[in-house]
Amino acid sequence: MSTRADKPKEYFARLLDTVEAEIDYSDIPPTTAADWKDAEILLPVTAEEFQAIKQFISRRRHQTAGSG
Repeated sequence: MSTRADKPKEYFARLLDTVEAEIDYSDIPPTTAADWKDAEILLPVTAEEFQAIKQFISRRRHQTAGSG
């Protein structure tokens, strides 16, 4: 449960309409470890990199299942 106040939708719409050089990052509240506890990690990858990651995970699962 977050104790931080949610920003209104208008805040994000305004932010998306703002040019990068004009964004005031001081308007963003500081974060703590608690804010990131259940956060997802997003990695920008190409479609080919994504497929390679999926294949790696699949191979790793099969190796682990076969050794147990």
